[in-house]
Amino acid sequence: MENAKSFMQSTDLASRGLFELLDKYHTHKVEAFVDIFNSKDANALATHRQHYTSVDIAREVISGSILQIAYAAINDYSKPSEKSEGAIYFESEINRLIGEASNPRIKKFNLPNKFCVGRELGDLPIGMVIYAARNQYNHASETRLKVENEIVFNYLHSANPSPPNGLSFNLYDENNYYSYSCLVALEWNGTDGHEKYKADMSSILDIEL
Repeated sequence: MENAKSFMQSTDLASRGLFELLDKYHTHKVEAFVDIFNSKDANALATHRQHYTSVDIAREVISGSILQIAYAAINDYSKPSEKSEGAIYFESEINRLIGEASNPRIKKFNLPNKFCVGRELGDLPIGMVIYAARNQYNHASETRLKVENEIVFNYLHSANPSPPNGLSFNLYDENNYYSYSCLVALEWNGTDGHEKYKADMSSILDIEL
């Protein structure tokens, strides 16, 4: 019978491979930028720009796959306890804004308890970042996300409205995907991204890996 530990162990090869690919695409991103800068003519510039965009798409797909594994682990195996003070405060602030709005989409806001897990980014548990990022990736073609997903992205955007290197949390800009931006917010990037992912997931699932 599968449990949290066996799930993480059985998906370790996949998650490790995805993080290794992600790190390689970071290198490809830098190389693609250098190629744009060194383009000799308009045709070369167009080709290198297309390559640069393709690298972005590949990086988002890899990041979205990592988030899907983390989401599945939390959805199936997390054991949430009482919501943290930060999560309770976050809910109360959103409900205050809903009360002040003239025509809100919802009457009352609650963070899904199952995903109120892990360390916090500001007042928001990282389980909620995983939740919203995975949902956005899976529903990128939809005009609007569900309210709780939009609220998470609006919070991340307000906390960091102009992140560097083309990252974004602004659902209303020209981007279609935000998976990699959310991985960077979680600090699951760089050569030690997989180890950071495992540390966070071990804490969330209360297991040793």
